[in-house]
Amino acid sequence: MRRIITSVAPTVITGIAGILVLLSFVPPLVEALAGLRTILINIAIIVASIALLLGFGRLLNWHWLRFRQRRSGYSLIAFIVALLVFLALSFERVQNWPNVSQAVANLPLGNMVFGFVIAPIQGSLGALLAIFLAAAAVRMARRHRTWGTLWFLVSAVIVLITQIPPTQAAADILQPIRDLFNAIAMGGLRGLLLGVALGTMAVAFRVLFAIDRPQSE
Repeated sequence: MRRIITSVAPTVITGIAGILVLLSFVPPLVEALAGLRTILINIAIIVASIALLLGFGRLLNWHWLRFRQRRSGYSLIAFIVALLVFLALSFERVQNWPNVSQAVANLPLGNMVFGFVIAPIQGSLGALLAIFLAAAAVRMARRHRTWGTLWFLVSAVIVLITQIPPTQAAADILQPIRDLFNAIAMGGLRGLLLGVALGTMAVAFRVLFAIDRPQSE
């Protein structure tokens, strides 16, 4: 009985839901299964949201335990910041509740968090990424002197020079090189996205035909 509840039933439900959603994209069945597909997708979104919330709680608990065990002082900062952001965004979601005053309810807390916290952090990490790549290329060139390492080092240096030109004249000269590397990067990015799409399809079919059973583990 336990095996049926924990393994067989989730596998059967996942397979049936996946087949129905897949059939809902077939032209003759689009109109007939469109409503059912919306319901199943909404259920999946709710389950994913609950899983995300549980993962967030586990992450907070991990940082709190690290702080209590005095392993890292940064864990307390991460715990407080993550909790404050979560509370701020949650408070904005309930701004239409009748017991919340209109003056406080209209505060754009979400925009403030994303505009003044998340966006600057993303910009800073993006700016540091190029420096990290250049430093990693130099370390690789010292340890493993191969043609691939040399190409990685040259590419990192060229990207740094073309993205941060010293003068406008230098920028005009380096523009063709920048366009060339942008085209190469775009081709690589499309290849990665195609690989991700094929990998997603492979995993989906493995779950659909019960070859993999992540929902029962």
